[in-house]
Amino acid sequence: MRIYSLTRPVAAVLFDIDGTLYTNPDYVSFQVDVLIEELARLSGRGVEAMREDIEHTRRCLAEAEGRTTTSLGNAMAAWGIDIETSVAWRKRLIDPSRFLEPDPKLAAALGALADGGIRLAAVTNNPHALGRATLRALGVESCFSAVVGLDHTMKSKPAREPYELAARLVGQPPERCLSIGDRYDVDLALPLELGMGAILVDGVEDLYGLPGLLLA
Repeated sequence: MRIYSLTRPVAAVLFDIDGTLYTNPDYVSFQVDVLIEELARLSGRGVEAMREDIEHTRRCLAEAEGRTTTSLGNAMAAWGIDIETSVAWRKRLIDPSRFLEPDPKLAAALGALADGGIRLAAVTNNPHALGRATLRALGVESCFSAVVGLDHTMKSKPAREPYELAARLVGQPPERCLSIGDRYDVDLALPLELGMGAILVDGVEDLYGLPGLLLA
């Protein structure tokens, strides 16, 4: 865990989902692979060649934005797969229940935050319904007062709109919000620009101690 900014009191926490609320490299990789495979199939290209081209596009887009990486959704948009199509593909091809199971330690930590008066939201580059399904598979859906998905703003992180919407939904100004994620450029850089706090995590294990950090 690395704390970039933490202004007290924290009134709301905006969580990334994938790679943050669970540690499952196979599922994270699957979500990337299945979309690249679909794009390769439709374009008549080999999967590995498509993967290399997508990664090259991600690097180029990130450099243009002054970041080290950008989202897969942004890279696919550069290849003609608009956000609406990306949303449809993700809904059709990805099922978190195949990979995830309830995490009692996570549920206890998030429940303690919610009981302590901190409002929780999830901000995901997957569609809202898929984000909800992921929280449900982890056994923590009831802890969240809001889930902002790709289909809400049609903007993929890093973009300001998903975070601004999440702050509005939890009823807090950005400076009272804390963003937590596993990728600095995608999950934290923009929230910091908005005045939010930011914590980088290596996986879900870093979240188990959040009540001690935020409620102390």
